[in-house]
Amino acid sequence: IMPSLVGSEMCIRDRYMTNYDKIIENLNAKLRKELSMQPNQPIWEEPVYSGSQIQKAGKILSSSEQSSQEYQTALKILNNWRSSHAYPLHVINITLKHQNPNSIVVQRLKRLDSILGKIERFPSMNLYKMQDIGGCRVISDSIKDVYEAINIYKSSRVRHKLIKETDYIKNPKESGYRSYHMIYQFHSDKKETYNKNMFVEIQFRTKLQHVWATAVEMMGIYTKSNLKSSQGNKDILRFFTVASSIFAIQEKQPVCPNTSNSLKELITEIHELDQRHNILKMLEAIKNAAHIIEPKYKNTNGYFLLVLDLEDHNLTVSMYKPSEIQLAINIYNEIEKRNNPLINTVLVCANSFITLKNAYPNYFMDITEFLNNIKQLYRQSLLI
Repeated sequence: IMPSLVGSEMCIRDRYMTNYDKIIENLNAKLRKELSMQPNQPIWEEPVYSGSQIQKAGKILSSSEQSSQEYQTALKILNNWRSSHAYPLHVINITLKHQNPNSIVVQRLKRLDSILGKIERFPSMNLYKMQDIGGCRVISDSIKDVYEAINIYKSSRVRHKLIKETDYIKNPKESGYRSYHMIYQFHSDKKETYNKNMFVEIQFRTKLQHVWATAVEMMGIYTKSNLKSSQGNKDILRFFTVASSIFAIQEKQPVCPNTSNSLKELITEIHELDQRHNILKMLEAIKNAAHIIEPKYKNTNGYFLLVLDLEDHNLTVSMYKPSEIQLAINIYNEIEKRNNPLINTVLVCANSFITLKNAYPNYFMDITEFLNNIKQLYRQSLLI
């Protein structure tokens, strides 16, 4: 897997380093004119299609030729529906930030390929009823902090309707995923426009759980396998499941299904899997093989567009003010329309560039904490 990365650093080609800088610059100029933007006044996109039209668009996008007119029309519908989640997401995110000043709080609109992948994996999935197009994440220091944050939000005077909650901390997934999910249907007494079956998923997790999820996502991105959905090499999937159980023991929480409760046995198993596939060396190589083009303004609250080039391992980060939300979303949509499988992009709202890096270290190829934790366990067990 990925022989070009193991044991060597990535050679950055100047030709490609500025490619997406230039693309984004051109899109900025073009779309600012189209939007007739006013300073400090955010423009929130509103849903303009019916539930049946949105549902049909999802089916078309998962089964039609991308070059067809039918596909392009369906993509337009999906982009409007996804973009319309920005306002409900913004409202819920503000409350979470206020309630959790000592936690990392970010929001994101689900990536296009993630939406389509979900529809393809679950044929009965209805795009109009998809519950995680808009997502907020709260990352806290400890298990205690996570459950306190959950209780504070549930007991606050939010008018949104709690649809579902799942505790993957007390009941981890077989994949090793651990987090606490709550899904709310947005409701506003002031603006009826968005009271149309719009859901926001809130994830609460500890930093250790986040470290694990970051490592899984990074490995999935660079091996071009959907490890997050338990698709890929069985030994690598097992490696991360065992690692999650080790972290669960460290947090005094239940281990994952089909794994040992013995820390010694878990460390022995994870070491054997690592020896078989050089997983830690692979992750180390990925971490060292990146070039990051950072935004000019780093300590400002706003929207950050991350464009990761999987071929050259360049990450371009562009920053937009809160009032430029629709501009950021439109550029996000335009980049995804190019349908380049080597480009991974996401739009995130964060308080600063540092908060962004802490919340999305997988895009910055930073899995230092994960690597250090596993290596320390090896040393303690005298396995290396």
